[in-house]
Amino acid sequence: MKKLDKAIYGVLFGAILPIIGFLLSYVVKNRGGAVDFQTYVEMTLNPSIDQQDILIFCIIPNMFFFYFTNFRWKMYEMTKGLVAVTLLLGLALFIITY
Repeated sequence: MKKLDKAIYGVLFGAILPIIGFLLSYVVKNRGGAVDFQTYVEMTLNPSIDQQDILIFCIIPNMFFFYFTNFRWKMYEMTKGLVAVTLLLGLALFIITY
C-alpha cells in the first residue's frame, strides 16, 4: 500500500472513477432501456431535468474512495490528489449547471 500512496495515483483514480460512475448511472437510471447512450450523454452535457442528478452520481465513487484512502488505509498523499480532482470536478459541475 505504501507504493500507491502518491498524489499522482489519487489524481488518476479521481479522474477514472467519475467515468465509471457515469457508466453506472446510465445502467441504473436507464433500466427500461428508454434512452440510448448518445441521448444520455446529450442529457448530461445540455441543460435537462436529469443533468445535475447524472453529474452528481458521477462523483459518488470518488466519495467512497475518499473514505477508504483517508480513513481506512490512511493514504494521505493519494487522498490529496483525489480531493484535488474532486474539487475541480465540483467546480466544473457548478459552472456547467449554472
